[in-house]
Amino acid sequence: MDYNNNSVEGFWGKPTSTVDWCEKNYDVTHYIAEFFNTLSSLCMINAGIFGMIMHSKGFELRYTIAFVSIIVVGIGSILFHGTLLFSLQLFDEIPMMFCVLILLYNLVENKSQKKFGIWFPTLLICWGVAITSVMIGSGKEYDNEIMQDIEFYVFQGTFVITSIIVYIYTILIVFNPEGDPSVTKLWLLGSAVFLFGYIGWHIDLHFCSVVNQLPLSLPNPQLHAWWHLTASYGSYILCVLVSYERTKILGKKPTLKWIFNILPFVRLPVHNTNKNNEKRLFKNKKELLYDDENEQLDEKVPLLKDEN
Repeated sequence: MDYNNNSVEGFWGKPTSTVDWCEKNYDVTHYIAEFFNTLSSLCMINAGIFGMIMHSKGFELRYTIAFVSIIVVGIGSILFHGTLLFSLQLFDEIPMMFCVLILLYNLVENKSQKKFGIWFPTLLICWGVAITSVMIGSGKEYDNEIMQDIEFYVFQGTFVITSIIVYIYTILIVFNPEGDPSVTKLWLLGSAVFLFGYIGWHIDLHFCSVVNQLPLSLPNPQLHAWWHLTASYGSYILCVLVSYERTKILGKKPTLKWIFNILPFVRLPVHNTNKNNEKRLFKNKKELLYDDENEQLDEKVPLLKDEN
C-alpha cells in the first residue's frame, strides 16, 4: 500500500492509526488531521438523518436502526479522519462492519415469517464481536507494521466479504422475474455510484505518490473524500431498496418516489401509515360514547326519583 508518509504533526499529535490516507495531514488547519476526509464524512450523517425522516411512519424499527448505523459510521469517520488516532479509527471501522451486518440481516430475513429464528442475528452479533476483538488486539501494536496490516486486512476482508454477500442478495431481488423496473433503476444507480467511489478509494490508497504529483501541478483530487460521498449515497440507496422490498412483501403497497430525480425514498399509502392513528381515534370514540351513555344514565336517575 502506498500510504501517505506525511510526518507533519498537529493538534492531535503523531498519527497512531494503522492507515494514513493520501490527503496531506494538517494541510488546511492545525486542528484537523485530514480536513476534506473529515468534512465529507458529514454526508453519511446527512444520509442517515434524511433516511430516518423519510422512512419514519409505517416502517419497522429495523430500518430506523439501519439508517442510525449510517449516522454512527459518519460520526466515527469524523473522529478518525479528524485525529488519525487508532482508538478513534475503531469508531470508524467497527460501525461500518455492523452496518453491513444489519443490512445483511434485513435482506435475509425479509419475509413475513422468519427463516432462521433467533440464532441468525445472534450469529451475526457474535461474528461482529469476534472480529472487533481481533481488530483491537492486533491494532494495539500500531508500531508494528505486520500487526498494522493484520488489523487493516481483517477489517477490510470482513467488510468486503459481507458487502459482497449483501450485494448478491440485492441482485437476486432486482433480477427476480417479478421484479419492479423502478427497483432496477435504483439498483443500477446505486451500483454505479458506489463502484465509482470504490475505484477512487483504491487509487487513493495504492497510488498516493502519483495522486500527489499530478501533471500541470493539479491538486490532490481527494478521492477518499469522494468515496465518503459515494458510499453515503450508495448505502442510503441500498437501505431504500431493502425497505421497499420488505414492505412490498408485507403487502403495504409501497411506491418509490424521487426528489429532484436524485434522492429516492419509499412512500406507503396513507391507510398504512395511519393505522396506529386510526386505532387511537377508534379507541377515543369508544371512550366518548361510553362517557355519553354514562351521562345519559346519570340524567335519567334523578328523573325516575322525581316521578316516584
